[in-house]
Amino acid sequence: MKFLPVKYLAPFVIVIAIISCSKTEDKSDSYDIIYQSINKEFVLIRNVPALHESNDEISNHIDSILSGLINTEFISTGQKDFDLDKDTISDIGFEIIDLNKFNPNELPDSFDSLAARVIPLSVEILDNSTYGYPDALNLNDQIFENGNWSNKKSVLGTFMNAGQFQGKGEKYLGIRFFKDYKYKYGWILLYCSQHNDTLRIIEYAYNNIAGSNIKAGQKE
Repeated sequence: MKFLPVKYLAPFVIVIAIISCSKTEDKSDSYDIIYQSINKEFVLIRNVPALHESNDEISNHIDSILSGLINTEFISTGQKDFDLDKDTISDIGFEIIDLNKFNPNELPDSFDSLAARVIPLSVEILDNSTYGYPDALNLNDQIFENGNWSNKKSVLGTFMNAGQFQGKGEKYLGIRFFKDYKYKYGWILLYCSQHNDTLRIIEYAYNNIAGSNIKAGQKE
C-alpha cells in the first residue's frame, strides 16, 4: 500500500480543520429562550354611555378626547410600549386608532374605521408584504434571517379586512433585536378582533443566543 507524502496531506488537514471550526461556530440551532407572559388587552368601547361609565385607562383617555380635554385628530387607545429584553429601553408599541377625523360631539356606534397597529421602536418585525402588513405566523413557523424585516409602523388589522392578524385568532408576530453585532430572533403572540376594537398582547419569547433561530411559540 502506498501512502501520500506528508507535504500532500497538509492541505487536506487544513480543509478538515476549517470544516470542523465552521461546524463548531454554527449556532443557528442553539437555544437559550427568554419567555414572558403579558396578557395585556386593549379595547376601544363602542357604546358612548358605557364609555363614560368606564374607569379604565383607555376609556378615560377616549373620554378626555370627547370632552375636549385632549386636542387630537384621532380617537386612540394611546401607544402602549413594552421593554421585551428588560434593558429599560422600550422595544415595541401597540395602539388602536380610529381613522375618522376627531368628532367632539359623539363617538360612532360602529368602528369600521379602526386600525390596530404595531410600532417597532428598537426591534424589527417580519413583513413579507413589504407594504406594512406584518406576517401573521402559525405555531412552529421558523423565524430567522430569511424574509423582509421592517422598522416602520405597520397595520395588524383595519377596515376592508386589511392586515393579516384581523379576525384570525391568536397569531405570532416575528421580531428581532440587534445585539452583539448580530440579531436575536423572537416572537410575540397577538390576538386582533374582527373589528379591530380589541388587541391582546399575550406572551413573547426570544432566543438569547445572537444569530440563532427560533420557532413561533417556542418557549424552551
